[in-house]
Amino acid sequence: MHTLTKVLVIVNLVFCLILSQFVWISLSGNVQWRERFEAERNERHRDKSKLEGAYNDLIAVRVKNRDDLAQNTAEIAALNATRQALEAWKVESELARTDAENAANDLLKAIEPFREISQSYDRDVVARLQQTVETLTERKSQIFTRRSEQLLKVAQAHNLYAERHEQYRQLEFQQFLMQEELEYRLDLKARYRTLRPDIQAEIGDNGPVIFASVKWVQGNSLQLSKGRRDGVELRQKYTITRNGITIAVVDVVEVQNETCECVIVDLVGRGAKPAAGDEAVTKLFMSRVRD
Repeated sequence: MHTLTKVLVIVNLVFCLILSQFVWISLSGNVQWRERFEAERNERHRDKSKLEGAYNDLIAVRVKNRDDLAQNTAEIAALNATRQALEAWKVESELARTDAENAANDLLKAIEPFREISQSYDRDVVARLQQTVETLTERKSQIFTRRSEQLLKVAQAHNLYAERHEQYRQLEFQQFLMQEELEYRLDLKARYRTLRPDIQAEIGDNGPVIFASVKWVQGNSLQLSKGRRDGVELRQKYTITRNGITIAVVDVVEVQNETCECVIVDLVGRGAKPAAGDEAVTKLFMSRVRD
């Protein structure tokens, strides 16, 4: 009995051990099956996502293919139209080629005598042109030579003109100085006559005797009918007479070619003043009587 109990206890222990092992194996198996389930579920989800992506790609490719098909259809239609146009151009080109060949043949026939014409042209035209060019070149060189000579003469003439012009300016300046000296001497002479009439009378230089008439009188001024051409000098004195009677003495202050203007310096007659039409004569100075 004691042995049987021991055996039962041992069997029970072994059974419990086996049962515990089974439980542990079951638990471990459940854990593995759960992890595998979750992995498969995740894999299915990933496959589903890939499938949806592939489906979307398929739809996009279909849309693109449809658009490409429409575009290709339009391009095919355009290419067909281009092909028809090219075929038409080809036909026209063939016709144009035929016409060109015919024209080329006609041109070859037309230019057959060109060689002879060219030779005659070279002989009759080109040779003469070359000869003419040589002649013109020689004439041009001669003209340039003559031109240089003429330019040299012109330069020499300019130099001569400059020298003559300088001499003329010097002479003109000398003439100006001489004219100024002459004016000064004439003015001095007129002043001398006015200041010392007695000495002028002694040396016999009373100036030219000039007869004139009064043209107009205005205030203290009057105009005589004689001027520089008649010998009238600046600051000469004239006697104004009327019916042979002296009425005034005037002094010349301005001389023109045909007339002169005077200023009244002395009234001889009482109440009588010079008027237009009166006579005028150069005032003469008598020499002094010597003892």
